[in-house]
Amino acid sequence: IKWTNDPSKLCVFWMNRHQNHLELLLANATTGKTSAMFQEDNKYYVDIHDNLTFLSDGNGFIWTSEKDGFNHIYLYNMDGTLQRQLTSGSWEVTEFYGVDEKNKLIYFQADTKSPLEREIYSIDLDGKDQKVIRDDQGTNSAEFSTTFDLFVLTHADINTAPTYSVN
Repeated sequence: IKWTNDPSKLCVFWMNRHQNHLELLLANATTGKTSAMFQEDNKYYVDIHDNLTFLSDGNGFIWTSEKDGFNHIYLYNMDGTLQRQLTSGSWEVTEFYGVDEKNKLIYFQADTKSPLEREIYSIDLDGKDQKVIRDDQGTNSAEFSTTFDLFVLTHADINTAPTYSVN
């Protein structure tokens, strides 16, 4: 269950017993009446997660999915139609950090160099201009402030214990 930016609408996740069909339903908080917002199907399994962010303008949401064979970030309209795939490639988005709507950026962790390493990136809301924030060899992870102005970087590799820095 997750609130939308409209205080009268709640998003409810529903999944079938086989876990290969997921629906996101919009529920009216007053009446309880629901309508389908989005659905995702997979022959084998749909990974359920909390990577759902409703945009403040009320016109869409960000969602991560493995529907192209790799976990990537997608932008949808509120009626569930795909606006665009924001990330793509033969690599995984391994952590979704959030959306900085003020600067129109999405922050995430990925394994673009190797499945054994993790880098931190940003990408524009239009799916262009993907930038590396940290790609030191090993594993990089971040905890961002609510305004995305600062983050705490955790870095480690096979020969180095975790180190922390404020950026």
